[in-house]
Amino acid sequence: MAHKLSYLKQRKIKHVNYLTTEIYSSTAELYENFLDEDYKECKKNTKALMHRLKEILDSLEDEI
Repeated sequence: MAHKLSYLKQRKIKHVNYLTTEIYSSTAELYENFLDEDYKECKKNTKALMHRLKEILDSLEDEI
């Protein structure tokens, strides 16, 4: 018998997938900026990534 995931669990999985895809895309862009020696964009993207990671950390703190 197949085990069905609850709606809440499905939403959680989708959210985690969204976050990890977003982080992956940001780090890939950062990588390209470094290779292109576009340090202005590097700095901008690093700050944006740090801000997003801080938001994630804050939401995790709320869960604990």
